[in-house]
Amino acid sequence: MFVVLMGPAAAGKSSIARRFSKEGIIINLDAATPSHAHIDIRKWVRVEDIQKKYRLGINGALLKSMEIIAGMDEWIPSNLNKLKFVDTPGQLEIFLYHDFGRRIVEKISTMDTVVSVFIVDAQEIKSLENYLAILAQNAIINLKLMVPSVTVINKVDMVEKERIRGYFDREKIEEMIERGDALTSLARGLIEYVEYTSIEQRPLLVSAKTGEGMDDLYSAIHEAHCSCGDLS
Repeated sequence: MFVVLMGPAAAGKSSIARRFSKEGIIINLDAATPSHAHIDIRKWVRVEDIQKKYRLGINGALLKSMEIIAGMDEWIPSNLNKLKFVDTPGQLEIFLYHDFGRRIVEKISTMDTVVSVFIVDAQEIKSLENYLAILAQNAIINLKLMVPSVTVINKVDMVEKERIRGYFDREKIEEMIERGDALTSLARGLIEYVEYTSIEQRPLLVSAKTGEGMDDLYSAIHEAHCSCGDLS
């Protein structure tokens, strides 16, 4: 199985990947960031080289690197029997507005099953609007990639967990909206959109730093392709 780790910059994708380093193969697809992954895309594609060759800024070079990566097979491991954790760049526009992420997922889907894991920094969940906007991004990516997805709230060791759990309760969200804690029409529309496009799953609160919740995440990854798995 390929496990594609996605999320905003600094959400903790690489830290979560390192937590699973003994469970399978770690593949770094971030051509801008040096890595100790088992397979590092920078062996073949480096953003600084692309900047010089194509005279691009950092953002343009990152997009160009993903275009190149989507068209190559060198980074795909020959041993497909192991779990393969794919650590992607933090630039979500690669998945939201371009087809590079979809092309990569389509490529690896021909070789093995694929699950995406969308990782959110718990410290960024400062309001209902913030939380719903993050989940809406995940829902859009799910629609584009068309693979099972698991949503993870990382760095819960640095926040009040009960406050985060409150955002998983539909009744509490409705109460927040009624109190005026969010723009009513936007919030209600996002809730319905996210529920329509997302796989129902139990809340996954984890800390890559302490290891909290990592066993639950590991189980959820395996259950994502199993109709008998309890993700509710």
